[in-house]
Amino acid sequence: MTEQKNSSKTTILAQALLLEQVEFFKKQLSIENSPIYFQQFIQLFMQHADEIKLHEVVDLEQLQAVVKRYAFEMQLGAGLLEFIGEIAQRIYLSAMKSPIQLQDLVSDHQFEMWLSKFLEMEHIPHYLNEFLRTSPSVQQLCQYIATSTLEQKLPKFLTASTVNDYHFEWQHKLKKFSFLQQQRIEHKLETWIASFIHEQLTELSLLSAEDLESLIRHVWEDLRHKKMYEFMKQLTPLDVEEFFVLIYEYWKELRQSQFMQDLILYGVEVFYDFYKDQSLFEVLSEIGLTESDLQTEALRFYPKVMDAFNEHGILEPLLQALLAPFYQSSKTLDMIEKHFNE
Repeated sequence: MTEQKNSSKTTILAQALLLEQVEFFKKQLSIENSPIYFQQFIQLFMQHADEIKLHEVVDLEQLQAVVKRYAFEMQLGAGLLEFIGEIAQRIYLSAMKSPIQLQDLVSDHQFEMWLSKFLEMEHIPHYLNEFLRTSPSVQQLCQYIATSTLEQKLPKFLTASTVNDYHFEWQHKLKKFSFLQQQRIEHKLETWIASFIHEQLTELSLLSAEDLESLIRHVWEDLRHKKMYEFMKQLTPLDVEEFFVLIYEYWKELRQSQFMQDLILYGVEVFYDFYKDQSLFEVLSEIGLTESDLQTEALRFYPKVMDAFNEHGILEPLLQALLAPFYQSSKTLDMIEKHFNE
């Protein structure tokens, strides 16, 4: 009988301790006390972050598994896709009202940097020249332009006529001869124009750095003062939405290619090899996160989250679920029982 009484007292005390600890954490996590609690927690974490290496908390296989799940396998829900379409259209309509100019998005300093880098890559014009010079598709395009130009611009002095238009045989033969000569001339003109266009394209790709720079600067001067809506008005809100959908559909297909998956996973491997022996503090610093940033962001979102948890009665059951297993374990109850018996 005494043993059962002690067991009952043990269970009651364990339950009381659980309720007290739940209440304690509720106060600690309250909006009034949370700034101090989070400040202490983050300070403690940052103090020890310099002692823990990245490879001690995560390995390469874990990182790659996360990337595989969220980059290669995860599918966006229909609701989110609908949201992307909605936000794309609204952003477009909002941007159309803005007086912002192209030069507000690309400063002169940025333009100079990009231009300088582009001019440094001297191998690109040579590659482009070789492609334009040897590509059958480019030659066919030049031929098409030449043919279309002749058909639209060259007057047809001689046209095929019916036999009834001629009173004498020699008239018919003369007309036929003239028509054949016109066809030969047109064919030679076509070939010459196509060759000329092809030649000009290949020469244009090998402009000197000075000429190329001058050309790009003239184009920039023509565009820099234009308002963004002048470019965007060529599209409709539906076009913008469909572009987003097309990009997503393309990415879904692209991410399944073995080449792209190998490339991304190799990038993860390079990242891990570079940072694995650095401390968590160094990794956070490399990313640009400081202790102050962590505290600021924690406190930015925390009050609203806590309000929602309290309003829906989530916080207390959550704490109960976290702490109850300890107080219900046989080891804890045996320890309490032992203290009662001493």
